[in-house]
Amino acid sequence: MGPLEGDRGAGPLRGRGGAAALRRPGRSVVLPPARRQPVILRATLPPVVSFVAPSGTGKTTLIEGLIRVFVTRGLRVGVVKHDAHRVELDKPGKDSWRFRRAGAFRVALVGDEQLAVFSGLDGPVPVLGVVARAFPGADLVLTEGFRRSSLPMIRVHRSAVDDPSWEPPAAPIAWISDAPRVARGVPVLPLDAPEAAADFITERLLAPVEASPRTTLAFSLGSAADPSAVRAAAARLGGLVTETLVVRSPGAPAVDGLRTVHDVRPGAGPLGTVITALVAARTERVLLLDGLHHTAPEALVRSMCAAAPLADVVVPERWGSPGIGPARYGHRCLPAIHAALISGEERVDGWWGQVRVARVPGVR
Repeated sequence: MGPLEGDRGAGPLRGRGGAAALRRPGRSVVLPPARRQPVILRATLPPVVSFVAPSGTGKTTLIEGLIRVFVTRGLRVGVVKHDAHRVELDKPGKDSWRFRRAGAFRVALVGDEQLAVFSGLDGPVPVLGVVARAFPGADLVLTEGFRRSSLPMIRVHRSAVDDPSWEPPAAPIAWISDAPRVARGVPVLPLDAPEAAADFITERLLAPVEASPRTTLAFSLGSAADPSAVRAAAARLGGLVTETLVVRSPGAPAVDGLRTVHDVRPGAGPLGTVITALVAARTERVLLLDGLHHTAPEALVRSMCAAAPLADVVVPERWGSPGIGPARYGHRCLPAIHAALISGEERVDGWWGQVRVARVPGVR
């Protein structure tokens, strides 16, 4: 059982003319040497597209509509807005402001449902540096501004707004305008139709999502487990998944005829079982059934495998978190689980704020 590789095929390569090429599944992205951003690019960097236009054109309204469309389609979207006015983001007098004024270079405010980070900067930060640090789990990042960067750009145009002093980008990949013939040589999309812009971005920048990724069905086995029931469940449900696996806790009975691994973190409780299943599985995802759900119906397993292919954790809508399942976990959960254990967090769902969670309605 080898170590988990977090970044597969990552790292810049050398392209033609000294350019840096980023290897991504099925394609390479070449960045010109003169415009290359000084950050380490990895295969997990999400696609980024920037919307540029003079003030008052409607960029914010457009991006707001795009976010709603992409979220409805199951994507996790990040947004970066360029601040040209040096607005004080923190509130003077607040604890976070006082900590920074005392010399802290970064202050984080953490709640159960929100996270805010205030950070001073010693100099400019390239936009891709912000994306790499702040949006590792995003499927797509939309930026507003940054027209002097080498990001793919979409020019937003409104006939009633004209600013002769505004310098447009050299080569946008598309225009979004209320004037259909405003540009030549690139697509022109309607201004008030975010669905059309979302379709264009999906086709140009987003890799196709596998409809049914491979999944391992893992049974968590405690000391009171019935081996015959597990074997029967594996025979009944095995045809719905890529492989079956048994994670055996200390004192649990053996299950003959099924691939079995011992819990690598028995002292970590249920989270140790999740780690063991993810590391031992030969697939990117694991559907874990605990002792209460070894007799899960086929409809539940089928729904949990098919639902929300982009999610890191999938649970039934009425999941009450008494145990670790039924739940589907992806490999991107591993760093979050390790961080939770180091922090002393033992709740099964105590780390979900770091990953993408989907709740499936109508599944029990």
